[in-house]
Amino acid sequence: MLEPSGPVAIELAELGMPYDDAVLHLMKRSSAAKLLTGPLPRAPMVTSGAATTMALIGITALGLLLRLYRLDAASFWSDEAFSGYWIQRDLGFIWTDGLFIETTPPLYYMLLKIWAAVAGDGDFALRLFSAIASAITIPLVFLLAVQIAAVPAALVSALLFALAPMQIFYAQEARVYTLVSLFFALTLLGLLRFVRRSLAAVPAQGRIAAHAPLALFTAGAALLIYAHATSVFTVAALSICGGGMLLTRPAGREALPRFLLANLVVAVLALPELYAIMHQAGRFDLDWISPPDLVAVLNLLNNLLIDPVTPQSLFRLSCILSCGTVALLGLTLPFLRLERNAAVLLFGVPILFLVAVIGLSFWSPFLIPRIIIWIGVPFSIIAGMALVSPAPRLMRGGLAIALAACVALGLQGVYVRTLADKQDWRGAMAKVLSHLSPDDMVVLGPGTSVLPMLRYAEGIFDDHKRAIFRWAPRPLPPDLYVHHRVQAPTALTTEALAAAAHQGRRIWLLMPQYDWVRNADAKLLEQMPPATIDRSYAMIMLLSW
Repeated sequence: MLEPSGPVAIELAELGMPYDDAVLHLMKRSSAAKLLTGPLPRAPMVTSGAATTMALIGITALGLLLRLYRLDAASFWSDEAFSGYWIQRDLGFIWTDGLFIETTPPLYYMLLKIWAAVAGDGDFALRLFSAIASAITIPLVFLLAVQIAAVPAALVSALLFALAPMQIFYAQEARVYTLVSLFFALTLLGLLRFVRRSLAAVPAQGRIAAHAPLALFTAGAALLIYAHATSVFTVAALSICGGGMLLTRPAGREALPRFLLANLVVAVLALPELYAIMHQAGRFDLDWISPPDLVAVLNLLNNLLIDPVTPQSLFRLSCILSCGTVALLGLTLPFLRLERNAAVLLFGVPILFLVAVIGLSFWSPFLIPRIIIWIGVPFSIIAGMALVSPAPRLMRGGLAIALAACVALGLQGVYVRTLADKQDWRGAMAKVLSHLSPDDMVVLGPGTSVLPMLRYAEGIFDDHKRAIFRWAPRPLPPDLYVHHRVQAPTALTTEALAAAAHQGRRIWLLMPQYDWVRNADAKLLEQMPPATIDRSYAMIMLLSW
């Protein structure tokens, strides 16, 4: 074999592996293999690069199409309606008072507000922002994977991420979660390149190249924290793993002060958000989250491999499929031949995050499946490498079938079950508006957000044109989010609501089904005249008198 030089020599050094192992690792990549084995005609190399580029473009386009398909089929639910409401506030409020009121950090709302100014604030437009952010992450997964594995494995990794139902589900919501995956991929890419270059003690060619990896890590980590509060644990896990790897070699220890300085910069930039997180701890509007148990932990896996909706109705099937897939993936791990740095980042970061989050959730529960969406990035890379590894064909075939089953079941959940799972405020309000008279009372359930109703109310409550009422069978906490253009809901006891109905006033009572179940002990129907109950709108109870 010819002695490598130039870019290949740098790449070998960056791997941080013994020379012979590093050469074999690079031989797996077609482009590196061509460079290592001597000069080849120029045309085949260009064709190979062009084919890879075209394949990646095709995978990204497929992922975008899957994210756009039926993008606005479902109505906005309460959290999405909040996004549409919050971006109507000015940026000064969002970054000051809003920082302490809203538990999701301000960055997403700022970006969405800018997006809405250009694309509009309709259901499709606001969700499109999430879909595009998720699609951009697909080539980033490829760029990450190609640092670790051969080009075919990197393409398979990108394809798995493009097809991942959990990623598609949140790409079709006007919420922050696809940005978390995007920023994590950027941060991990910067950290991986910085650690490799530092351990290999290879001087970068130019000042920009020397500082770019660490700058990317620093910027990505700050963006992560301002995207979602739980990303504090993600950044901590990245920093622990990165610092631990730097300590393993003298060259890495020389780079450790720069890495610590970068983390200090992240901490200083994140101070306002960190203070807001401490201020929001123990809030009453987070008390719906239960401490973790076995079902909650299994649902993390179900959400990651299948989708957030299907496990609610097919829990056992979801568990069998997701656990079986992970077991098959585990059997292939000895064949991956992962270098140490990549293994620490792909496995260590998610493990540290989960240990911290699950452990702290016993003290103050905040463990919900959506916060692990970013783990889809390392999972796709590991699974992509496994599918093209030298593992026995039967083993790889079984894994491929299991992954395909997860995708098929998950996509059914995304495109079919979601329509029956998301609150259909759009449909319910269309019926109310078509029958509403000036003297009618519009009443919300005790725990029902006013925002999704207002989104589809066509402005009838704006500027105090019409009052909104709230059924209050017991004293209720104050509304944290009251639209600045409407009157705050007026509380009505069960007796007051019944009196209005008996006086012949027409009443429309709307609430999610879970809100109706929670307040069943108030026995509203026993005190009211006979009601017309409409359950034809997904997850919504519409009662009228």
